[in-house]
Amino acid sequence: MPEPCPVALVDDDPAVLDALALYLERRGLSVTRFASADALVAAGTDATAFECVVADVRMPGMSGLDLVRLFAGRPAAPPVILITGHGDVDMAVAAIKLGAADFIEKPFDEARLFEAIGIAVAKRRASRQDAEALADLRARFESLSERQHEVLTLATEGLSNKEIAARLGISPRTVEIHRAWVMERMGARNLAELVRMAMRLASGDP
Repeated sequence: MPEPCPVALVDDDPAVLDALALYLERRGLSVTRFASADALVAAGTDATAFECVVADVRMPGMSGLDLVRLFAGRPAAPPVILITGHGDVDMAVAAIKLGAADFIEKPFDEARLFEAIGIAVAKRRASRQDAEALADLRARFESLSERQHEVLTLATEGLSNKEIAARLGISPRTVEIHRAWVMERMGARNLAELVRMAMRLASGDP
């Protein structure tokens, strides 16, 4: 993780909190410590300010599972890795189903936690980049005129310029001009790439 990586560490055990924070800080992470999930929420810190949250499952007040539930409704929220000394299979399954990025039982190797943070952060950054790319693609699509939208749709259905012209009641030359504008504005190098872009926009899948 070469880029700055702010992490929230949440645990009601001061010894565990200090030990994990020191280890992660030595590995280059920027760690903010919280003695409880309630303290994290009460701090009013924007959840998106953290790349990852590492939280104990069982704490007074809001539990680690409660924190996962809270963040599950926030699209930009960071991934949550749960740690626990009282883990069992049912709890692990429930945590993952709720949206936890990982579930690690104590005692554990700190390197295992660091690796899990790295994986969670990489996935979040990739997802964010994909979402930004899709938003940019949608903006380029929306900049097209109504006629260009029609040409794009018919072109990606496999119709030739002549067939598109006949369908729209315009000349093949006009279709050619609109098609060139569509390719340029969408940033497509060829028809296959344009088809993939249209499929991506239709599915909304980053």
